[in-house]
Amino acid sequence: MTEQRHAAGRLSWVSTYFLRLGILLAAWWILSGSNSDWWFGLPLAIVAASVSLWLTPPGRFLLRPQRIPHFAGFFLWQSLLAGWDVARRTLSPGLPLQPEILRLPLALPPGAPTWWLMLTISLLPGTLSVRLHQDRILEVHCLDSRLDVAGSVRETETQLARLFRVEMRPTGQVRSS
Repeated sequence: MTEQRHAAGRLSWVSTYFLRLGILLAAWWILSGSNSDWWFGLPLAIVAASVSLWLTPPGRFLLRPQRIPHFAGFFLWQSLLAGWDVARRTLSPGLPLQPEILRLPLALPPGAPTWWLMLTISLLPGTLSVRLHQDRILEVHCLDSRLDVAGSVRETETQLARLFRVEMRPTGQVRSS
């Protein structure tokens, strides 16, 4: 049993390494725009994948690759909507803002799904992850608390739960700071 667990652990490290290496090589190919610079890009990607494995070992949560395009589409659509809203508010003479820090109980399990949620929220215009408390309460700064920020966070959690294939726990009420 222990040998099987170690073999599965090694397989996880190896597959994670090659996945990261593949992503880095694809990024190099896209960014360099040519096939002639592999003498520099390949060793760089090998070192970067090794360092990334050392800094962030494989976790217990795995992305479902078939869900990545759906999540990317969701993220881009939310970015467009939020960016439009921020631009509209910026150009409005009255600058209609009602900033607030909301305290949202999280439904995602600790680890990668929660970190992805915090990063996603911070990348969307008009919201920013401020702090994650030990009791799984996330503080989110928003530009306008009259909007359904909690609903947007819940939808993002749902998308991430599908991306990572994890169960969401029931949560409590949203609180304002």
